[in-house]
Amino acid sequence: MTKPFIEHLAACAALAPSADNSQPWQMRWTGDALELHYVSRHPSTNVFDADSHGTLLAIGGLAEYIDVTLAANGVRGQWEWSRPGKQPYGQLELPHDLPENFTIPPGVEARHTNRLPYRTDALEPGLRDKVAAARQGQQRMVVLQDNAARKALVRLVELSSQARFCNRDLHRWLFGSLRETPQEVASGDGLDVATLGLPPGGKTMLNFMSNWKRMAKLNRFGAYKFLAKTETGLISAAPALLCVVGSGSERNAIDAGRLLTRVWTQLNEHGAAVQPYYVVTDQVNRLHTGKLAPGFEDKIGAVEQELHRLLGLAQGEMLHMILRVGYPTKAPARSRRLPLSQVFVSEL
Repeated sequence: MTKPFIEHLAACAALAPSADNSQPWQMRWTGDALELHYVSRHPSTNVFDADSHGTLLAIGGLAEYIDVTLAANGVRGQWEWSRPGKQPYGQLELPHDLPENFTIPPGVEARHTNRLPYRTDALEPGLRDKVAAARQGQQRMVVLQDNAARKALVRLVELSSQARFCNRDLHRWLFGSLRETPQEVASGDGLDVATLGLPPGGKTMLNFMSNWKRMAKLNRFGAYKFLAKTETGLISAAPALLCVVGSGSERNAIDAGRLLTRVWTQLNEHGAAVQPYYVVTDQVNRLHTGKLAPGFEDKIGAVEQELHRLLGLAQGEMLHMILRVGYPTKAPARSRRLPLSQVFVSEL
């Protein structure tokens, strides 16, 4: 019964979140251990390599769903993590006497992204307190409900979005991730445009913006500022903003991905809607790696300083992710996943 159990386990794990549904992982079963490897699905547009922060968050989410699924089946495994920069990221040793029957944890199927408008009522206090207390290693949650604090964070999202809309690599990544036709959507990766909640004419606007030369010309007239302001409309109205913060080493980033995925799943299970915002973290990381759009160095440097003040970050800590949270007005379309054969292999 080992191989069927492992296949079911991998299928549940593959429901974990990843940047724009890129699913940058492959799970390999050796007969004794399940290894987690990096895979670049679309090298021509990819901006997150094996060691990038966005990829490490995704690997953390994958590991979290593996453990959640094992716990639901009464199984315990032993993780062994590799040194930074080595592949596989880690491997999980499992016992040979695995159960014959398999239980799918309801949370892993319930978690989803909701990019639509939310209701304005506040989070239920018990749920708010539960996620605020969540921890994983050195990673923790910061909940912003105060209007002034939320407004300040939204401003940092806007400034970071301005830099993103001027970045050619991120433009190529975004439009390379979009899936519009039925055939593209059926592929199982990337962003189904139906999940974006676009207004009337939104698809036409996206198609118009997809040409970088055209976008660059529009940016000369301040299009990037207009687009960034538009992007903050929903997050500025959110009843609560949650921030995953903590230390930023490779192992800590994986822990942050675990915490992010756990809290996100808990919120969805309790009827709350969630949308992740990575743009602030991404632009700060790009500032440090020299991949920022030219001319934004001072602006994003100021964003980083304000983050430390606003979120109470200690030396060496960082923002991993922002979550827009509220109660949904309606159910969103949900992205599909790659076939199991593309994310899982058995060496037996």
